[in-house]
Amino acid sequence: MTASLRARTSARARIVRVAIDDVASHLRRDGYYVAHRPVRSEKAVRFLLDIGASLGELFVPKDCDPSQPVIRTAPARTRRAAPFDRPEAIGWHGDFATYEDRPELSLVYITRADPRGGDFGAWRLASVARVVASLRATNDGRASFDLLRREPLPFSYADGEAPRWFQVIEDRPEGSLGLRFYPRSLRRGCIAEYGEVPPRITAALAALERAADKVGEVVPTQEGSLLVASNWFALHDRVRQTISRSRPNREALLCFVARQMVRNMNRGRSGR
Repeated sequence: MTASLRARTSARARIVRVAIDDVASHLRRDGYYVAHRPVRSEKAVRFLLDIGASLGELFVPKDCDPSQPVIRTAPARTRRAAPFDRPEAIGWHGDFATYEDRPELSLVYITRADPRGGDFGAWRLASVARVVASLRATNDGRASFDLLRREPLPFSYADGEAPRWFQVIEDRPEGSLGLRFYPRSLRRGCIAEYGEVPPRITAALAALERAADKVGEVVPTQEGSLLVASNWFALHDRVRQTISRSRPNREALLCFVARQMVRNMNRGRSGR
C-alpha cells in the first residue's frame, strides 16, 4: 500500500477496524465473508478500497488507476466482454488462477442490483475445506483429489496463450490445502497443450464442481451487498445475470488484495 493511500485510509480506520475483525473471523472459518453495507454511490469506491487496504496490500489490475485500483463491471453480450460482464454464469472458480503469485483476496461490492432481482447475478460460495472433504468422501472423488493434488495441469487465461502449469490442489504456507481452480482456464490450457481436454481431467474437474455444488450456498445480491473471498480457501461464482436494453443492468465494483496483512488468518484449517 502506498503512503498516500494509507493516509487516506486512516480517516476511516476506526470504522473499518471493527468490520475487519468480523471479516477475519469469517475468512478463518469459511474462506469468505458476506454482508449488506449500503453506502451512498459517490462513496462506494472509497468504501471498498478502505476495506481492502485494511485487509492488506492492494493489488493494481492491468489498466487500473493505481490511486483507485477498482474495476467497475458493465454487463454486455459482446464476445470480448470479461467473464464477469457476460450474461452466463461464470462457474466455480478462484480469481487469478493463471498467476503464479496471485492476489489472495477478491472483494466485490454491488452498487446496482440486477433489474430482475437479487436471484439473478446471485453469488454461489463454497468453503474449500468443505469442498475437499466432500470430494474425498467417495472413491471416485478421492481419485480426482489425488490427480488434482499431485499432477500439474496446464492453465491458459486466453485462447492462444501458452499454458502455465500448476497443481489445482496446493499445500499452502498457512498449513492447509488451497485451490487454484478455474475450469475455463484449465480447458483452454488442455486444448493448447493436448488438442483436447483429456477425459480423466474432465472427470476430475467435474467431480470437484459436484463437490462444490453439494456444500455451497447461494446468496442473492442487492445494492450494498459486499463479498470478501479468499482466492485460495473459497470458491465463488456469479449466476446468470440480466442484460437489459431498457433498464439499468447490475453493477459491481471489484478490488483485490495481493497480500493479507494478517499472515496467520487461515491457520487452523482442516483438509489435509
